[in-house]
Amino acid sequence: MADSDAALTALYQPRIREFSARVRADRRLEAPSITVTCRSPVCGSMMTLDLLVRDGILVALGWKARACTLGMASLGIVSRSGVGQTQDQIADAGRRLCTVLRGQDVDFPRAWRDLSVFAAARGFPTRFASIGLPFQAIAQGFAQQG
Repeated sequence: MADSDAALTALYQPRIREFSARVRADRRLEAPSITVTCRSPVCGSMMTLDLLVRDGILVALGWKARACTLGMASLGIVSRSGVGQTQDQIADAGRRLCTVLRGQDVDFPRAWRDLSVFAAARGFPTRFASIGLPFQAIAQGFAQQG
């Protein structure tokens, strides 16, 4: 197997596909605190996230996502790990994810350990924006809420 084939196989490993499958069906919230739509200019992935925030904590997350497998996998992780977290905790996880994508190893808080699967994406910088899309949308949502 060529190096590029091995890298792609590692990138689209079964865990990535499992995380992606979690959010294949849209699940919108009826009464969100804020709704944010973000698009990756690189690949065109798009997500609309409904956030329900109480006392600075994300208590529910809804979505409509049209993204690549990696963006969907990231949303699949965020949809489980982000609920119950504060803006700062979610932003910290996003920063750690960026550090992993840049080639450094980090320790994720227990709630966010699944993000370590994206170490396999280090050699695919055109996918970074899609992987980070849920974090971008949540940050925008918190910022709009004030």
